[in-house]
Amino acid sequence: MGPGAERDWRRIQETVQKSVSESSYNAWLAGLVFDKIDLDTLYIAAPTRFVADWVRRNFSSPVLSAAREAWPDIKDISISVRVCQSEACAIKGELAKEERRAAMPEAASAAARANAKYTFDNFVEAPSNALALASLKRLLEGGEVSFNPLLIHSPSGFGKTHLLSAFANEAANRSPEKRLIYISADKFMYSFVKSLKENDTVRFKESLKSADILIVDDMQFIAGKGATARELYHIIEDYITGGRQVILAANASPFAIEGLDDALKSRISHGLIVDILPADYNLRLEIVQRKADAMELAFEPGVAEFVAAKISTSIRELEGALNRLSAHSILMGERPTLANIRKILSDILAFNSKPICIADIKKCVAEKWGVPAAELDSEKKLRAFVIPRQVAMYVAKSLTSKSLPEIGRTFGGRDHATVIYACKRVKEMMVADPRLENLIREIEQACSAA
Repeated sequence: MGPGAERDWRRIQETVQKSVSESSYNAWLAGLVFDKIDLDTLYIAAPTRFVADWVRRNFSSPVLSAAREAWPDIKDISISVRVCQSEACAIKGELAKEERRAAMPEAASAAARANAKYTFDNFVEAPSNALALASLKRLLEGGEVSFNPLLIHSPSGFGKTHLLSAFANEAANRSPEKRLIYISADKFMYSFVKSLKENDTVRFKESLKSADILIVDDMQFIAGKGATARELYHIIEDYITGGRQVILAANASPFAIEGLDDALKSRISHGLIVDILPADYNLRLEIVQRKADAMELAFEPGVAEFVAAKISTSIRELEGALNRLSAHSILMGERPTLANIRKILSDILAFNSKPICIADIKKCVAEKWGVPAAELDSEKKLRAFVIPRQVAMYVAKSLTSKSLPEIGRTFGGRDHATVIYACKRVKEMMVADPRLENLIREIEQACSAA
């Protein structure tokens, strides 16, 4: 570069710097280098392909205007990628990268949302979530994909956060040079409104458009928010037209979210929409067993099956139940058993299952012993009736919240002392006879899963 061209280039840089914000100039334009002028085109070199693409899309006009002040014949600019040979240029490029990172809103960073504990390895795959999992893994492979954006929807607690965080963590491990933004729709709305109040929307928009991959969670919160929804639409559109991936998540299909912007619905419909179905019993059981193993939580036989059968509303509730059982085990020194689990998880179970009826317990015990259920209420002292009657009282005490007098009254009007004696006697027999203990555990499990 000759002295005259160098002087003119510095003047162009100064003009451009005055026309954009300081953060934008430092982040994107300071690292540009004059290459040459050929006919009516100004050739500029950028330190990376990403910077070149970004400047070409967002700053071509101010750069071209400034260039024409120095060289009136310039009609176009061309931005290419060139490896800087000088140490100063290399340092300048690195500084520009750091300034781009610093300019990004704190809430928009992947680290602010992605939970490091969530990985694809500890995600339990099942037919209900297989398509969502496969879609995200396909995006990690790179190359051209036919679905952009990808939207995953399900009610809360079905595993969307796990999948999105696992994707973000795996993407960071595989391609640390790529930038990923993970932000919730409500946080996007808050940050956008804040930028309007601070008259700093340019920096906000540029920071949100500065990544290779954009993940927006909880899209339902953008419904009915006119200006904010339109701004998000334009950002998503910028990603997609630029060949960059967008991943969205919501609690329902976009067509079922009332008030969602029509332009957003249309853009989303051109991609891939995947739902995650409720977890069936086998999936819930595998989740319980895996997480219990990871927590080193030792269950009495039948507890894992009980938890999987009774807590069916969401995976998040399953995890909450296991966390509580783990804390109880550590702090109280008690192993989770079918006898105490109902008390430990009483509030969670109340939303997931109907109360166990003592009549059902009697029926189950009577079938195991091969006696009529009515004989458990009778006054007969035959051993064939006494033992199953005592076992039924014991199971009723273990699995229901009924008081001792209430239990006694349901067994032919007996008093609470009879129930106390029955429970004590059954415990003694279980210690002496492992087969009886196993049979009673089977009864407890059958009554709990009913």
